[in-house]
Amino acid sequence: MRKLIIILLLSASATLTNAQSNNIEIGIIDTINSKILNEKRSIWIYKPENFDVQKKYPVIYLLDGDWHFVSVVGMIQQLSYINGNTICPEMIIVGIPIKDRFRDLTPSCDSSISKISGGYNEFISFINEELITYINSAYPTAPYKILIGHSLGGLTVINTLMKFPNMFNSYIAIDPSMWWDNQISLNEAKNTLASDKFENKRLFFAIAHNMNKGMDTTSVRKDNTRNTLAIRSNLELSDMLKANSNNELNFQTKYYLNESHGSIPLIATYDALHYIFDFYNFPMDKSDYADTT
Repeated sequence: MRKLIIILLLSASATLTNAQSNNIEIGIIDTINSKILNEKRSIWIYKPENFDVQKKYPVIYLLDGDWHFVSVVGMIQQLSYINGNTICPEMIIVGIPIKDRFRDLTPSCDSSISKISGGYNEFISFINEELITYINSAYPTAPYKILIGHSLGGLTVINTLMKFPNMFNSYIAIDPSMWWDNQISLNEAKNTLASDKFENKRLFFAIAHNMNKGMDTTSVRKDNTRNTLAIRSNLELSDMLKANSNNELNFQTKYYLNESHGSIPLIATYDALHYIFDFYNFPMDKSDYADTT
Protein backbone atom coordinates (compact mmCIF):
# COMPACT_ATOMS: atom_id res chain seq x y z
CA MET A 1 0.00 0.00 0.00
CA ARG A 2 1.42 3.30 -1.17
CA LYS A 3 2.32 5.85 1.46
CA LEU A 4 2.81 9.59 0.98
CA ILE A 5 3.57 12.32 3.46
CA ILE A 6 0.88 14.81 4.44
CA ILE A 7 2.71 18.11 4.75
CA LEU A 8 1.85 21.52 6.06
CA LEU A 9 4.11 24.08 4.37
CA LEU A 10 5.38 26.83 6.61
CA SER A 11 5.89 30.36 5.36
CA ALA A 12 9.44 31.58 4.82
CA SER A 13 9.27 33.74 7.90
CA ALA A 14 8.20 30.92 10.23
CA THR A 15 10.50 29.80 13.03
CA LEU A 16 11.69 26.26 12.43
CA THR A 17 12.72 23.75 15.04
CA ASN A 18 14.77 21.95 12.42
CA ALA A 19 16.99 24.23 10.38
CA GLN A 20 17.29 21.60 7.66
CA SER A 21 13.56 21.37 6.99
CA ASN A 22 10.69 23.72 6.22
CA ASN A 23 7.98 21.07 6.59
CA ILE A 24 5.84 19.84 9.44
CA GLU A 25 4.65 16.26 8.98
CA ILE A 26 1.40 15.34 10.70
CA GLY A 27 0.58 12.00 9.10
CA ILE A 28 0.66 9.78 6.06
CA ILE A 29 -1.64 8.99 3.16
CA ASP A 30 -2.14 5.30 2.64
CA THR A 31 -4.13 3.45 -0.02
CA ILE A 32 -6.46 0.48 0.25
CA ASN A 33 -7.55 -1.59 -2.73
CA SER A 34 -11.18 -2.20 -1.83
CA LYS A 35 -12.78 -5.30 -3.28
CA ILE A 36 -16.14 -4.27 -1.86
CA LEU A 37 -16.11 -0.86 -3.56
CA ASN A 38 -14.06 -2.08 -6.52
CA GLU A 39 -11.72 0.90 -6.31
CA LYS A 40 -8.66 2.28 -4.57
CA ARG A 41 -9.42 4.39 -1.50
CA SER A 42 -6.99 6.74 0.14
CA ILE A 43 -6.89 7.08 3.93
CA TRP A 44 -5.12 9.72 6.00
CA ILE A 45 -3.47 8.37 9.15
CA TYR A 46 -2.15 10.17 12.22
CA LYS A 47 -0.10 8.39 14.84
CA PRO A 48 0.22 9.95 18.32
CA GLU A 49 3.20 12.23 18.84
CA ASN A 50 4.55 9.93 21.55
CA PHE A 51 3.79 6.78 19.58
CA ASP A 52 4.89 3.58 21.29
CA VAL A 53 4.41 0.22 19.58
CA GLN A 54 4.12 -1.37 23.03
CA LYS A 55 0.96 0.62 23.76
CA LYS A 56 -2.51 0.21 22.28
CA TYR A 57 -4.42 3.25 21.07
CA PRO A 58 -8.11 3.99 20.57
CA VAL A 59 -8.95 4.89 16.96
CA ILE A 60 -11.02 7.74 15.54
CA TYR A 61 -12.55 7.06 12.12
CA LEU A 62 -13.19 10.47 10.60
CA LEU A 63 -15.54 10.85 7.63
CA ASP A 64 -14.69 13.58 5.12
CA GLY A 65 -11.20 13.09 6.46
CA ASP A 66 -9.52 15.36 3.94
CA TRP A 67 -11.67 18.26 5.20
CA HIS A 68 -11.36 17.73 8.95
CA PHE A 69 -8.10 15.84 9.43
CA VAL A 70 -5.85 18.77 10.37
CA SER A 71 -8.30 20.27 12.89
CA VAL A 72 -9.05 16.96 14.60
CA VAL A 73 -5.36 16.01 14.79
CA GLY A 74 -4.59 19.36 16.42
CA MET A 75 -7.48 18.93 18.82
CA ILE A 76 -6.40 15.46 19.91
CA GLN A 77 -2.83 16.64 20.41
CA GLN A 78 -4.02 19.59 22.48
CA LEU A 79 -6.41 17.56 24.64
CA SER A 80 -4.25 14.49 25.17
CA TYR A 81 -0.80 15.79 26.10
CA ILE A 82 -0.01 19.44 25.26
CA ASN A 83 0.25 21.59 28.42
CA GLY A 84 -0.16 18.41 30.44
CA ASN A 85 -3.75 17.92 29.32
CA THR A 86 -5.37 14.53 29.86
CA ILE A 87 -8.88 15.36 28.65
CA CYS A 88 -8.75 12.37 26.33
CA PRO A 89 -6.22 9.63 25.54
CA GLU A 90 -3.75 9.85 22.71
CA MET A 91 -5.40 8.25 19.70
CA ILE A 92 -4.79 7.09 16.17
CA ILE A 93 -6.87 9.08 13.66
CA VAL A 94 -7.98 7.57 10.36
CA GLY A 95 -9.31 10.19 7.98
CA ILE A 96 -11.54 8.82 5.22
CA PRO A 97 -11.78 11.11 2.18
CA ILE A 98 -15.08 10.70 0.38
CA LYS A 99 -15.01 10.40 -3.42
CA ASP A 100 -18.73 11.02 -3.92
CA ARG A 101 -20.61 12.03 -0.81
CA PHE A 102 -24.07 11.32 -2.26
CA ARG A 103 -22.95 7.85 -3.33
CA ASP A 104 -21.06 6.79 -0.19
CA LEU A 105 -22.96 8.51 2.59
CA THR A 106 -26.64 8.07 1.74
CA PRO A 107 -28.77 5.02 2.59
CA SER A 108 -31.21 5.32 -0.32
CA CYS A 109 -31.35 6.62 -3.85
CA ASP A 110 -32.90 10.03 -4.41
CA SER A 111 -32.43 10.45 -8.15
CA SER A 112 -33.63 14.05 -8.00
CA ILE A 113 -30.37 14.86 -6.20
CA SER A 114 -27.99 12.15 -7.40
CA LYS A 115 -28.59 9.15 -9.64
CA ILE A 116 -25.78 7.23 -7.91
CA SER A 117 -26.89 7.97 -4.35
CA GLY A 118 -27.68 5.16 -1.93
CA GLY A 119 -24.33 3.40 -1.56
CA TYR A 120 -24.19 3.45 2.25
CA ASN A 121 -24.34 -0.33 2.69
CA GLU A 122 -21.31 -0.94 0.49
CA PHE A 123 -19.40 1.95 2.02
CA ILE A 124 -19.97 0.88 5.62
CA SER A 125 -19.06 -2.69 4.67
CA PHE A 126 -15.78 -1.33 3.30
CA ILE A 127 -15.11 0.40 6.63
CA ASN A 128 -16.05 -2.61 8.74
CA GLU A 129 -14.58 -5.46 6.73
CA GLU A 130 -11.59 -3.87 5.02
CA LEU A 131 -10.53 -0.58 6.61
CA ILE A 132 -10.87 -1.49 10.29
CA THR A 133 -9.28 -4.88 9.60
CA TYR A 134 -6.32 -3.20 7.91
CA ILE A 135 -5.82 -0.60 10.65
CA ASN A 136 -5.94 -3.30 13.34
CA SER A 137 -3.31 -5.32 11.50
CA ALA A 138 -0.97 -2.39 10.81
CA TYR A 139 -1.15 -0.47 14.10
CA PRO A 140 -1.34 -1.28 17.84
CA THR A 141 -5.02 -0.50 18.28
CA ALA A 142 -7.18 -0.73 21.37
CA PRO A 143 -10.73 -2.06 20.95
CA TYR A 144 -12.23 1.41 21.49
CA LYS A 145 -13.37 3.09 18.25
CA ILE A 146 -15.13 6.40 17.50
CA LEU A 147 -16.96 7.39 14.32
CA ILE A 148 -17.21 11.12 13.50
CA GLY A 149 -19.26 12.61 10.67
CA HIS A 150 -20.74 15.96 9.64
CA SER A 151 -23.76 16.65 7.40
CA LEU A 152 -24.17 13.58 5.14
CA GLY A 153 -21.34 12.12 7.20
CA GLY A 154 -23.46 12.73 10.28
CA LEU A 155 -26.30 10.89 8.56
CA THR A 156 -23.90 7.96 8.12
CA VAL A 157 -23.04 8.12 11.82
CA ILE A 158 -26.70 7.90 12.83
CA ASN A 159 -27.42 5.14 10.33
CA THR A 160 -24.47 3.12 11.62
CA LEU A 161 -25.52 3.54 15.24
CA MET A 162 -29.05 2.42 14.36
CA LYS A 163 -28.08 -0.49 12.09
CA PHE A 164 -24.69 -1.64 13.39
CA PRO A 165 -24.34 -0.26 16.93
CA ASN A 166 -21.50 -2.60 17.88
CA MET A 167 -19.25 -1.45 15.06
CA PHE A 168 -18.08 1.52 17.17
CA ASN A 169 -18.10 2.41 20.85
CA SER A 170 -18.96 6.08 20.45
CA TYR A 171 -20.61 8.11 17.73
CA ILE A 172 -20.33 11.84 16.96
CA ALA A 173 -23.05 13.10 14.61
CA ILE A 174 -22.56 16.76 13.68
CA ASP A 175 -25.64 18.44 12.18
CA PRO A 176 -26.57 15.26 10.29
CA SER A 177 -28.66 15.37 7.12
CA MET A 178 -31.68 13.64 8.62
CA TRP A 179 -33.83 15.33 5.96
CA TRP A 180 -32.47 12.98 3.29
CA ASP A 181 -35.04 11.26 1.04
CA ASN A 182 -38.18 12.34 2.91
CA GLN A 183 -36.56 11.66 6.29
CA ILE A 184 -36.13 7.94 5.58
CA SER A 185 -33.43 7.48 8.25
CA LEU A 186 -35.33 9.60 10.76
CA ASN A 187 -38.38 7.39 10.39
CA GLU A 188 -36.30 4.23 10.77
CA ALA A 189 -34.58 5.68 13.85
CA LYS A 190 -37.96 6.27 15.50
CA ASN A 191 -38.68 2.54 15.54
CA THR A 192 -35.11 1.47 16.35
CA LEU A 193 -34.72 3.81 19.30
CA ALA A 194 -37.97 2.50 20.75
CA SER A 195 -37.22 -1.20 20.28
CA ASP A 196 -33.44 -1.77 20.50
CA LYS A 197 -30.86 -1.53 23.27
CA PHE A 198 -27.64 0.48 23.05
CA GLU A 199 -25.82 -0.60 26.17
CA ASN A 200 -22.37 0.98 26.61
CA LYS A 201 -22.77 3.15 23.50
CA ARG A 202 -22.31 6.91 23.48
CA LEU A 203 -23.70 9.46 21.04
CA PHE A 204 -22.94 13.15 20.85
CA PHE A 205 -25.48 14.86 18.61
CA ALA A 206 -24.84 18.47 17.52
CA ILE A 207 -27.43 20.72 15.90
CA ALA A 208 -26.55 23.94 14.07
CA HIS A 209 -28.63 27.12 13.89
CA ASN A 210 -30.20 26.53 10.47
CA MET A 211 -33.30 28.69 10.45
CA ASN A 212 -34.64 31.97 9.20
CA LYS A 213 -34.03 35.20 11.07
CA GLY A 214 -36.49 35.67 13.89
CA MET A 215 -37.15 31.97 14.36
CA ASP A 216 -36.21 29.92 17.40
CA THR A 217 -36.38 26.21 18.21
CA THR A 218 -40.03 26.58 19.21
CA SER A 219 -41.33 28.52 16.21
CA VAL A 220 -39.33 26.55 13.66
CA ARG A 221 -41.09 23.33 14.68
CA LYS A 222 -44.36 24.83 13.41
CA ASP A 223 -42.92 25.67 10.03
CA ASN A 224 -43.47 23.25 7.15
CA THR A 225 -41.35 24.74 4.39
CA ARG A 226 -38.43 23.03 2.69
CA ASN A 227 -36.15 25.76 3.96
CA THR A 228 -36.40 24.55 7.58
CA LEU A 229 -36.53 20.82 6.92
CA ALA A 230 -32.91 20.25 7.96
CA ILE A 231 -33.19 21.69 11.46
CA ARG A 232 -36.73 20.35 11.98
CA SER A 233 -35.49 16.87 11.18
CA ASN A 234 -32.64 17.19 13.67
CA LEU A 235 -34.91 18.58 16.36
CA GLU A 236 -37.22 15.61 15.80
CA LEU A 237 -34.31 13.24 16.27
CA SER A 238 -33.35 15.06 19.45
CA ASP A 239 -36.91 14.60 20.74
CA MET A 240 -36.79 10.89 19.87
CA LEU A 241 -33.55 10.41 21.77
CA LYS A 242 -35.01 12.06 24.86
CA ALA A 243 -38.28 10.11 24.62
CA ASN A 244 -36.56 6.71 24.62
CA SER A 245 -34.47 6.76 27.79
CA ASN A 246 -35.05 3.05 28.39
CA ASN A 247 -32.90 1.95 25.45
CA GLU A 248 -29.71 2.47 27.53
CA LEU A 249 -28.10 4.80 24.99
CA ASN A 250 -25.80 7.29 26.71
CA PHE A 251 -26.26 10.47 24.69
CA GLN A 252 -25.93 14.22 24.73
CA THR A 253 -27.59 16.60 22.30
CA LYS A 254 -26.46 20.20 21.96
CA TYR A 255 -27.94 23.05 19.96
CA TYR A 256 -25.43 25.69 18.83
CA LEU A 257 -27.20 29.02 18.57
CA ASN A 258 -24.15 30.82 17.16
CA GLU A 259 -22.95 28.17 14.70
CA SER A 260 -24.06 27.51 11.14
CA HIS A 261 -24.03 24.19 9.31
CA GLY A 262 -20.57 25.02 7.97
CA SER A 263 -18.96 26.35 11.13
CA ILE A 264 -20.18 23.75 13.63
CA PRO A 265 -17.73 20.80 13.13
CA LEU A 266 -14.79 22.25 15.06
CA ILE A 267 -16.56 23.26 18.27
CA ALA A 268 -18.90 20.25 18.20
CA THR A 269 -15.99 17.81 17.95
CA TYR A 270 -14.29 19.56 20.87
CA ASP A 271 -17.42 19.32 23.02
CA ALA A 272 -18.00 15.72 21.95
CA LEU A 273 -14.55 14.62 23.05
CA HIS A 274 -15.12 16.20 26.48
CA TYR A 275 -18.44 14.36 26.74
CA ILE A 276 -17.24 10.98 25.52
CA PHE A 277 -14.19 11.00 27.77
CA ASP A 278 -15.79 12.61 30.82
CA PHE A 279 -14.49 9.64 32.84
CA TYR A 280 -10.91 9.98 31.62
CA ASN A 281 -9.54 13.28 32.89
CA PHE A 282 -8.13 13.41 36.43
CA PRO A 283 -9.56 16.59 37.97
CA MET A 284 -6.98 19.02 39.37
CA ASP A 285 -7.09 22.47 40.86
CA LYS A 286 -4.50 25.20 41.20
CA SER A 287 -2.99 23.74 44.39
CA ASP A 288 -2.10 20.57 42.50
CA TYR A 289 0.35 22.58 40.41
CA ALA A 290 1.97 24.39 43.35
CA ASP A 291 5.68 23.94 43.98
CA THR A 292 5.95 22.02 47.25
CA THR A 293 9.74 21.66 47.28
